[in-house]
Amino acid sequence: MHDVDAAQQIWGQGGVSDVALVSGAQTKALRIEHTWVEALIQYQPGRGTRHTPGQSSPDTWVPLDGSYKQYTFQEGMDLQSAVPLDAQALLSAAQQGAETNPAEGWVRNLNTTALQSQLSSYQARLKTYIDSQNAGQSTVGDVLGTRQATIDPLPYLAGTLPYSIKTRSQTHSDLPASSKAQFKYEIYADARSAAWGDSPLLSWKTPTAAIAGKKITLAWVAASAADEAAIAALIPKPAPGQQLDPSQLPRGLSSSINLKPQISVDGTVVATGPGMRAGTEPVGQGGFTRYGQPDWDETQDQLIAGQQTALGVSIQGISQAQLQTLKTRMEATQQKLQQAQAAPEAQRATILQGITGDHLTGDLLTLTLWGYLVEIQSHGATASAQARMFDLPALSYGLFHAQVKPNKLYGIVTTGITYQGLNMDVGHLRSIRWVKDDAPQSPINNKPELTQNGKSGAQNRWIQYNKLRGQYNSAMEHAVPERFWIDKAQCRYEDFKGQIQNPSQADCAQAVSAVKAIAIAQAEGQRIYTINQSNTATALAKLPVGGTVGQEIQSAIQAGKEVTFHERGINSHGFSGYGYIITDPETGAGAYMIEGKGNGAWFAGFAQGVSFAATVAMLGIVAGASIGTLGVVGGIIASMILAAILFTIHLIVLEIVVRGMSEDELSCYNGGFGAGGAIMAAAATVFAVLLPVAAGSIAAGPSAIMSSIYGIPGIFAGMEIPSTHRSGCF
Repeated sequence: MHDVDAAQQIWGQGGVSDVALVSGAQTKALRIEHTWVEALIQYQPGRGTRHTPGQSSPDTWVPLDGSYKQYTFQEGMDLQSAVPLDAQALLSAAQQGAETNPAEGWVRNLNTTALQSQLSSYQARLKTYIDSQNAGQSTVGDVLGTRQATIDPLPYLAGTLPYSIKTRSQTHSDLPASSKAQFKYEIYADARSAAWGDSPLLSWKTPTAAIAGKKITLAWVAASAADEAAIAALIPKPAPGQQLDPSQLPRGLSSSINLKPQISVDGTVVATGPGMRAGTEPVGQGGFTRYGQPDWDETQDQLIAGQQTALGVSIQGISQAQLQTLKTRMEATQQKLQQAQAAPEAQRATILQGITGDHLTGDLLTLTLWGYLVEIQSHGATASAQARMFDLPALSYGLFHAQVKPNKLYGIVTTGITYQGLNMDVGHLRSIRWVKDDAPQSPINNKPELTQNGKSGAQNRWIQYNKLRGQYNSAMEHAVPERFWIDKAQCRYEDFKGQIQNPSQADCAQAVSAVKAIAIAQAEGQRIYTINQSNTATALAKLPVGGTVGQEIQSAIQAGKEVTFHERGINSHGFSGYGYIITDPETGAGAYMIEGKGNGAWFAGFAQGVSFAATVAMLGIVAGASIGTLGVVGGIIASMILAAILFTIHLIVLEIVVRGMSEDELSCYNGGFGAGGAIMAAAATVFAVLLPVAAGSIAAGPSAIMSSIYGIPGIFAGMEIPSTHRSGCF
């Protein structure tokens, strides 16, 4: 932080009580509430060096505070000044041949080819500049800056705290419940029951410290022995000596089968609800206690009885330790599966004893969801460095489903459910963000284009940064599942340079997120609308979208929000519907929605026609039983776990950069992030530019400039930069 006012913003967002100490009409310092621990040890003689637990005679309460550290900062390259972006050329490129109607708030046929050419040219200029610095040996730390904790390895305990204490409050043997952050998840019969405060069908609450870094799953399992027998009867029995063909697994369940919700933490059941018919659509509601407050910050999720779900919780980020734990567990499962495949059929059930569906379904789904959270926190680390922002992950959770579709007739579930694909639904994503320097007189804040709308330069920078991050996060909701679940060596796809790879293969399956749905609609020649307070009077009357989506769009606009959407539904990659974005113009925070699937992405279809979704879902339904119930499914699960282990290694490397590890490890991150980072960062930047254009407002130019500049680190992160490369990173 560059000034005390910015620091106070961050303290406040983090729920830390603070008091500004003012002198001469300026804030000079902050007085904060803080917690530390004290240990009763043998302090004398030797100042704690002679203390032996269980043997020494304690004589002193010694204060300890490992959370308080001094850091040494090294500024990165100022790419905004060194390689300025010609925002007007970018906007002109996008508008070549485009149709716009500012009064009705729409644009059509934006020239994305010309825009991508401008972005590629800018990327090349960025790389040329970086290559010219430090004799062509710039590291990621040189570009983005570094932060190193100053650790004084004293051979003894200091005996005092490294700051002055003005007053002490109560002393506790343990943190009181009111000071512990809590997480809860409840399931209600429907949204009305949740809104009216009816008793939930399932309720689970726990301190966040008890679940940090742990796998949490929500499985729908057989409600009774009769239901379990009915499910088992659907699973085909392979001929002696034959493997079960996954394509023969049932593609759904009958509505006559009852399933009950079951929440597990690291495989241990912690909450169970009542049975309900397959295809029933209850509502989930999860949330955390707010920082420093007793009330709850909650989000609703649409659930379907029969889907199998990873419930990923981010307690201020995904750690390297939890990724390593998941990798170790999946390696052990893989070894068991491979051992069973090689053994005679009569021995397989014994070898697989203790391996449940939760080991497979839970781990595979959890890995994908954790992968998403790691990707966005890694992007936050790189983007904030160049945008001069403070950006940390806060208490968040999301869902990743092996999705099912209720089979309905006139709105009533008739024949149960059909397995369809995968669905990423991350509706509760929170961050702590503010500019590092919010002084109005600072050059970065006093540019005319940043203060034309009545807001301060710092606030406008914060709003635009939040928009850029939201667009990138939405893009990752389709990119991460594709990266994990699709083997691109076996299918045809277009790379980030626009080249078709594997042209003789079938097309790769693709996921659809809100930003991708809008991109698809733009490619189809649809009108892309952006309606806000500046054009509501003329645009809202011509709203082309009806139904539930239309009602939600109208309500958001009338509430003062800005909404971006396309004029009609798309039918692409197994998804039919709308993608739309609802943004708060006062904060830049937004909801990135796909119709009927919540905040997230829809992924239908799998390589070579094999329905992994059905396999994963069936394994989840028998989560409480040995995997021997299904047998080893033709080696598919073993190969999936192998891919998952490799992906976990990639995530561990990504997490390292967030934790500020060494320069060599940062170089590993730079290489491992690869072209995928460039593709999605470029996509986020394109949308950061296109969406303000669609609004047709006066603020479009400055907004596009800031959004584009803030997209630079994402594009940069995907490039291969000459650095201190190592021969291996793992």
